[in-house]
Formats: sequence, structure tokens, C-alpha cells
Amino acid sequence: MYKDSFNEGVNRTGTNAVKYSKYKENFNTNKEDIIPMWIADMDFQTCDEITKALQNKLTIGNLGYDTVDGYYESVINWMKRRHNMDITTEDVVYTPGVVTAINFLLKILVKENDKVLVQSPVYHSFFRVLNENKCDIVQSKLFIKNNRYEIDFDEFESKIATGVKVFILCNPHNPVGRVWTKEELEQIVEICESYKVFIISDEIHSDLVFKGFKHSSLTTVTPYYRDNIVTLTAPSKTFNLAGLYTSNAIITNEKLRNKYKELFSTAPNVLGAEALIAAYNKGEIWLEELLDYIENNYEYVVDFINENIPKIKVIKQEGTFLTWLDCRELGLSDDELEKFFIYKAKLVLSNGVSFGKGGNGFMRMNIGCPLSTVKEALSRLKNAVDNI
Repeated sequence: MYKDSFNEGVNRTGTNAVKYSKYKENFNTNKEDIIPMWIADMDFQTCDEITKALQNKLTIGNLGYDTVDGYYESVINWMKRRHNMDITTEDVVYTPGVVTAINFLLKILVKENDKVLVQSPVYHSFFRVLNENKCDIVQSKLFIKNNRYEIDFDEFESKIATGVKVFILCNPHNPVGRVWTKEELEQIVEICESYKVFIISDEIHSDLVFKGFKHSSLTTVTPYYRDNIVTLTAPSKTFNLAGLYTSNAIITNEKLRNKYKELFSTAPNVLGAEALIAAYNKGEIWLEELLDYIENNYEYVVDFINENIPKIKVIKQEGTFLTWLDCRELGLSDDELEKFFIYKAKLVLSNGVSFGKGGNGFMRMNIGCPLSTVKEALSRLKNAVDNI
């Protein structure tokens, strides 16, 4: 139904899209003829049902204060249907972004120089918001086994035991593509509970899981979540709605929820609310076809690189539209690697070093785009590697 739309994609050049308009500034290059595959949004048309809902809202001709009827019910029903989460209207707190929510939570949960743990390599914005809050960043390094990232639980506990106050979990994990199993999450929570560590669980990619894998939200794993875990969700990655700044914090601890609302409390963005309601109530067919398309893109990447660029390894991916490439065999420094992709392959990817410890020699590739774009990007990469 939607495959033709995914194949066609959207030409975002000249539309103020950050992916296309900001790469020169962000990567310090004037290079033209670049395929940008860095920032985490997709180059597909928005789901028709979402577009129609926004158009209907705009035909009213007024965007004043709105009661956003159906917003919280839509969130609750989606989380129950897709992730078996049992939450109430009171538990759902609107926030204009996951990173914004982390920022506010840190202001409540930690003091200057308190230790906060992340599992690296991990989403680079975690480091920015932690630095802004003057936290002491502790990195528990994930390791690769059989081309798949895993957690060294002994090392994880040893880091937690240093006096960590808060742990920020990324599930599914960006950039390494892991969808943590229920057993892994239970072990994480057991360790955190024994040291009285609060958990902020970033589950923004929870809807983007490949066949054969299942996302387990921390709210379904253990009763510890009631008072000691905040879960962050959004339709932004799932339905490519990041520009509407609409996400939610699931805060079941009433005392913490009240403190959070003292820092930030507002009704959802009017258009963001309309988009979320349409996405969560009418977007499921679009999402299922999107997941098939992205997984097909990933399988193409794996097959092509294995056959044509053996010096690069594609890390096993279980979800998200972000593919993690191990480029260490190219023998380039991180600066050289970034320049190689830009000037030789004519591609802009996210440099692995920005994701913290363990990211050196890796690149993150956004495959949320038409397959034709993926094919052209890989052809360029092959030619560049062949001519090193």
C-alpha cells in the first residue's frame, strides 16, 4: 500500500530540512553533491492520516488554545496495544522533546558533580544535557560479541557502585541498534535497585523494532518503575514528527511528577497533539509497512557491504533506522574517517566518536530513506574504499 510512497521518498532540498541545509555548517564543508545520512529523521512522506488530520485542523483557521481531546487516551491505548504498558492519564506528562525531559529530570534528581551513568557508545545528546547540568558522566562501555553489542554486567555494576545517582537507559539503543531483552532489563534494574539508582529510560525508538525481536518497556519489567523509573516516549521517530516537538514522560511517582510540573507544565502543542492522535489511532498500517521497508534496507546494506566492502562490518541491528558501521579496518583516524566519507564517498554520516567511548572508528548511517538512495550511497562508498 505504501511501498511506492517509500520508494519515491521526499525531496527535502531547499525546504529548510536540517539534514540537507545544515550539514555544511555542522561538518565544516562546502562539498556539493552530498547524500546526507546523519541526523535521525526519515526522508519519507508523512503518513496520509496524519497529514489529513493536520489539514483539517488548519481549515478551521484558528490555532488558539485547545483542549486536545483524545490526546492522553491515544497515548494510553497505543502503549497498551503496542507495548503492554498499563498507565493512566495522570502518569502521562507532555514534554516538547525527550532530551528536554531528561534536562528537567536531571534538575530534580541530581546536584552538581553527581554521577550519572550511560552505556556507551550512546546517543550524543545525552552528553550535551549532562554537561549542561554539570554532572559527572560515568560511561559503562558496551562490548561486541559475534557482531552484536552486549552488556558486561560485572563492569556495569562496578560503575554503578562508584556512587551513581541516575542511569540513563537507551532502549532500543542508539546507535548500536540493540533491542534489550526482558532478561537483560531485569538484570539492569536489579543492579540499579540494589544501589538505589534512579533510571531514566529513553524509549523513543520503541516502535521501530525488527521482526523476531520485542521491545520491553521498563514499566512492564518490574514494580521498581513505580517510584524509581521515568519512561520517555514519542511518536517523533516512529512517524517522523520530530519537528512538531511532541513527546511524553511516563512519571508514575506522584511526588516526582509534581516537581516536574513545577519546572515545566503546559498543554501539548496543538498541531503536535493532532498528529499524535492520528498517528496512534490510524497510523498502524503505515508503521508496519515502514518497518518492513527499513528492515529490507538494512538487509540490502548487510549483503552489499559483506560482498563488496569487506573491510567495513555492519553491526547486527535489531531495530531503529540507524545502522552502525565498523570502519576500523580502514585504518583511519576519526578525523580522517569523517573526511573520507565526505570528500571521497560524498556521504555525510554521524562520526562514531561523538557517541562516547567505544565509538572510535565507527560511523552511524541513517537508512530511513528510499532504497535507491541507499544503493547510491553504498555504490559511492565502495568506489571510495576501492581507491584508498
